[in-house]
Amino acid sequence: MIEPAAALEFAVQAAQRAGRVAMKHYGSHAAPTQKPDGTWVTEADVAVEAQLRLLIARSWSDHNVLGEEEGLSAAGGGPAIPGAPTWILDPIDGTHNYMNGIPIWAILIGLREEDRFTVGVCHAPALGETYEAAVGLGARMNGSRLEARRVASLDEATTLYGSIESFTGAGRSLLDSLVDKSWRTRGLGDFWGHMLVARGAADVMVEAELNLWDVAALVPIVTEAGARITRLDGEPVGDIGSCLTAGPGVHEQVVALAREAGMSAF
Repeated sequence: MIEPAAALEFAVQAAQRAGRVAMKHYGSHAAPTQKPDGTWVTEADVAVEAQLRLLIARSWSDHNVLGEEEGLSAAGGGPAIPGAPTWILDPIDGTHNYMNGIPIWAILIGLREEDRFTVGVCHAPALGETYEAAVGLGARMNGSRLEARRVASLDEATTLYGSIESFTGAGRSLLDSLVDKSWRTRGLGDFWGHMLVARGAADVMVEAELNLWDVAALVPIVTEAGARITRLDGEPVGDIGSCLTAGPGVHEQVVALAREAGMSAF
C-alpha cells in the first residue's frame, strides 16, 4: 500500500496546480463541444486532465490513470498495468456550472488501490474550498477537520439531491418520499452536496447516477468524516450507479425508503 500521507500531499498539490489552469479558462467564451454520450466538454476539462496526467506520470509512473476525457491508461503511457494503483480523475466536476459561471465545480482526484478508495481530493477554486482525506488520516476542508452530523431521523435532516430530471420511475417515488419526510430539502448537485454532508452542513445527498470518476474522490472524504457513502440500495459504489451520502443516523432510513420505492438494485 502507498504511504497515504505522501499520496494525499501529492493529490492536494496536483489539484491546486490544476485549479489554476481551470481558473484561467473560467468565464471565457470558448464554445464547449458535446460528446457522443450527450455530455459537454470544455477547453478546461481537456487542459486540466492533461495537466494532472503529466504530474502523475512524473511522480507515479508505475500507476494507472483513469480520466473522464482520456479513459484508462498506464501513467507513463500505453495500456493499463494490471493490478496497479489507479488515479481516478474528473477534471471539472460540474461542467454545466463551470460553463454558466456558477462557482460550484471542482477538480476531483481519487486513488484506488485494488478495490479500496484510499485518497480523495475535491478542489473547488471558485469557492475557495479544498476537501481532502486519506484512509486513517481523517478528512479536512481548508485544513479544518470535517465531522458529519448525527441526526437521528429524517424529520430532523436536511436532504440534498441532484437534478430532478435524473430521478425517473422508482427514483422519482423515492425523491418524493424524501421531500415529504425530510425537515428540509435543497437541489445542490455534483460534488458539493456530498461535501456538505461530510462537513456537517447537511445530512443526506442523493444522486440517481454517477460514473466512477464522479465518486472516487468522494469516498475517502465522506467516510473519514464519519458519514456513509453507498449506492441507494446500500451496496458499495461501483463504476456507475446511484449514490447516497448520509450521516450514520439516517443512512439506513434512506436505504429502506429506496427499497420501498422498488429500487432493490439501483
